[in-house]
Amino acid sequence: MLKKMLGQFGIEEERVRLDWVSASEGERFASIVNEMTAKLKELGPFSGNGGKDG
Repeated sequence: MLKKMLGQFGIEEERVRLDWVSASEGERFASIVNEMTAKLKELGPFSGNGGKDG
């Protein structure tokens, strides 16, 4: 539902990731953060138009 709402605001669903990580899963948390950071760098700056030009 959140991703559908974000789409209505022009925010690509790839910019949001929901994951459950326990406090004891430090390595997993770091891995998720690194993956998300790489994905956001690939997507580039948020333009506010859902990734569409113009």
